[in-house]
Amino acid sequence: MSEKICLKCTKPGHTARHCTTNDTDSSTDNDFDYDDDDEICALCLEPKYMCQVEPDHFFMPMKLFLSDSDDISSPLSLNLKINKGYLINQQVDVIVVCSSLDGLRESVLRAAGPCIQKAYAEATSILPKDSMISIKCPKLTCDRILFLPWTPDEKIVFTEQTLKEFLLTAVQYVRGENYTSVAFPAIGCGQYGFDADFIAQTMINHMKIENYPLNITFTIGPKLHNIFYAFQKAKRFTPVIDALPNTWSYTDNVDQLRYPVAKNTQEWRTIVREFNTTMSGAYRRIIRIEHIRNDRWHKQYVIHREDFQKRLGMNTEKFLYHGCSAVAADSIIKDYFNRSLSEENGTKYGCGVYFSYSASNSHVYSIPKNHGERCMFYARVLVGKSILGNANMKVCPSDYHTTTDGEDIYVTYHDTQAYAQYLIHYE
Repeated sequence: MSEKICLKCTKPGHTARHCTTNDTDSSTDNDFDYDDDDEICALCLEPKYMCQVEPDHFFMPMKLFLSDSDDISSPLSLNLKINKGYLINQQVDVIVVCSSLDGLRESVLRAAGPCIQKAYAEATSILPKDSMISIKCPKLTCDRILFLPWTPDEKIVFTEQTLKEFLLTAVQYVRGENYTSVAFPAIGCGQYGFDADFIAQTMINHMKIENYPLNITFTIGPKLHNIFYAFQKAKRFTPVIDALPNTWSYTDNVDQLRYPVAKNTQEWRTIVREFNTTMSGAYRRIIRIEHIRNDRWHKQYVIHREDFQKRLGMNTEKFLYHGCSAVAADSIIKDYFNRSLSEENGTKYGCGVYFSYSASNSHVYSIPKNHGERCMFYARVLVGKSILGNANMKVCPSDYHTTTDGEDIYVTYHDTQAYAQYLIHYE
């Protein structure tokens, strides 16, 4: 039996319930084995020390949970597997290599042999930078290697979108070539340092939601136990795209449209971090953040999002800011973003509803109350195909979905093309 490993800081010598490591400590050591005595709750899928123990909860050994031999089938028709092993050993039609990750790319090229190395070098010399490169590979167990670049967005909330686009691009290639199986690596947890749960949930949920008719495998390195656990955990949850985040405190009041975001959550920290990107030093404090739940509006927005995805073949959803008065915010939460009020904030780039990447730009339109409190929406917006706007545009030009200043501003022309997911109150 190996030495005890802490599930909180992943270091040997103690268990999580005795760990004194600060929650913000990001140091990890992935080269370890879990102890047989460490257990996982079979219902809430958390380590035993984190489980909210109820009479009907029971636990399984960590090693049993981490084994994929008793693979739990997805409730969808998707054939989805999570394997411990090496990407180059996967018996699939196509393995996908993130070409932006030097270590992964070079290790696969070494295993594939000199012919593949030469073919890759020739392709990179004639193709534009960051192009997708597909090479047939007789030496490995796969038929083809797909080299595909991926770089996370500078804003963490948009990294989810870039991950989905990475997966979508690969799947479109695989299906277009009439292949039936593909293997992906877990990207983002190493060199880029993203939380394993975030990466796992984003990649797994995308595959479940899209329900591609493929055999899909996510391959995790043999020693990366915490990442493998995150993917196993993500697989066991059924994703929902119509429901809003489960961090809300729901009530029986069906007319309630606003729910407070708790300050000790990742949700709160992410919103504040993004807000501070352009607003740091320009305000005194955030008073509260509210999560908006307008089911009627949200359902219409989801229909729009699915239609955009189908027609454009990619996800163009972005988180953008919209500043306004408290009175206008009340009206928006009840009855959507209203184009009829667009002239109040100018029409330089078209007569629609204005959103901005930068909170500092939207701050100009965040009219304070008498005691100085302001509010600003942090909204989901479907930007689609965008074109430079001007003051003469009463509607969006044909074949486009938004107008823009080319840098920071997007203007929408349909009431449910945006959803006001958060309202930030600050002074």
